[in-house]
Amino acid sequence: MIKFKYKGKKVCINHIDCFIKPFENEFQLRKIYFQEITDKKIAFKKIHSSDKEYFLVIDTIDYKKSKRSLFFDTILPVQSILLKKVLEFKEGRYVLGTDFFNYEFIRNKEFAFSGLIVDEKPTYFFNNQELKELAIKYLEDKRIVPVRI
Repeated sequence: MIKFKYKGKKVCINHIDCFIKPFENEFQLRKIYFQEITDKKIAFKKIHSSDKEYFLVIDTIDYKKSKRSLFFDTILPVQSILLKKVLEFKEGRYVLGTDFFNYEFIRNKEFAFSGLIVDEKPTYFFNNQELKELAIKYLEDKRIVPVRI
């Protein structure tokens, strides 16, 4: 967990069980994950639309804990910070390492997806200070608000 203050607000960067996946539309997402959504095991947010819609699928327990936190005003999943960085890369598969875990991202011409934990050597490694700097840039970008919790 990385903690810092930004414009008078307490911000936390932490690992949250989530992944990013493209679907044709929201109906397809609901059809595939029907039982998990009905049992309230997962929540989802649309984060990008183009030919396909990209959704952030979040574990409900982690999401509620983050949403109701008394200690922090904003919680950023480390995957969302890395996603912003991956969008600067060319198309391909990348493994980004952090002090939390190593995460896989697949960059295509439209967007990037995955964010799953992998046990591979990272293509790029970001220490806590670099993650904090990326998070500050991320907080200044008003276009990607839905990924914040």
